[in-house]
Amino acid sequence: MVYSVRIKTFTLVVLWPVLLTSHAGCVQDQAPGDGVAICTEEIVNGDPNPFFANRPMYSVNERPLMDSRDYNRLLQESGDANVPWQSLDRDNNNTIDLVTEWSQTGTATCDGRVAVCGFSEGGQENWLITQHINTVLPGGKVERLRKVTVQFEGTLNGCDISRQCRQSFELYKWETSAIDRNGATNTNNYVRVGRVSPDVTSGVMSFVHFYDIELGTTGGVYLGVVDLRTCVTLTRILVLYYMCPEETSELISRPEAIESQSLEGSLSVEGECIENSSTESGANPILICGPRGEWQSVQRELSHQGWVMDHVRHVQLTVRGLELL
Repeated sequence: MVYSVRIKTFTLVVLWPVLLTSHAGCVQDQAPGDGVAICTEEIVNGDPNPFFANRPMYSVNERPLMDSRDYNRLLQESGDANVPWQSLDRDNNNTIDLVTEWSQTGTATCDGRVAVCGFSEGGQENWLITQHINTVLPGGKVERLRKVTVQFEGTLNGCDISRQCRQSFELYKWETSAIDRNGATNTNNYVRVGRVSPDVTSGVMSFVHFYDIELGTTGGVYLGVVDLRTCVTLTRILVLYYMCPEETSELISRPEAIESQSLEGSLSVEGECIENSSTESGANPILICGPRGEWQSVQRELSHQGWVMDHVRHVQLTVRGLELL
């Protein structure tokens, strides 16, 4: 008996999944809120904490350093030593019916909001001072952060009723490694970072605004938000930095990496090809950890023998099969 063999070629398409990950996030020890467990702990007195369940979640890219949502109260009575944040009325303007210094608004638990609304012709200078923010990362990808991002969420109020009102506020910093409440209230210690001007051109007065701050090597910072004839309510102030997450996609294994520590530019990172794949040159692929912790590829990953990568995120495998006649 004689057998003949016919070679048949067919294509098998194997979808290559993009890894999706979630990260609940956690507050680091350097800014642990105001010590009220109800805002920062999932379980309180043995029971699930509903306030923790309602707190904002962080993405896999975000590493929080300080979040105003982790405080039951940001500001209380003047002179209270337990208050983590401080409000300074530098212009001593006590105009009736206007909130002429930063004050706590609302009574919702773990939803501390601060507001100021003063635009008299005499000018305004009201300071909102955060607690100390530690920027040292022992055992981290860098020893000290050289850049942090401040995320402001809020609403501009009433700026259409007076030419004196500005739709912006100033941001200052005082870099120090020490926790110094008295020094934090000395505005001469601060240097101006810039003006925060939320985009409300669409007519919607609510905003989310990001501002990057360059830091030195001291390992800590106080931030000052300064009202200069502004009418604004800040619903959240989040200080954070970004990490490009560890992941595998598009035939490349990417390590966890911190974003570039300069205000301009990105960080080059060496990745690895997964098994049965390689670059055209044979070298490891060069990747970019870009702003906000987003991976960017600058060297396309090409296939090894038997593998072909198409223009979408999947792998096309060509198989030779034998058919017995």
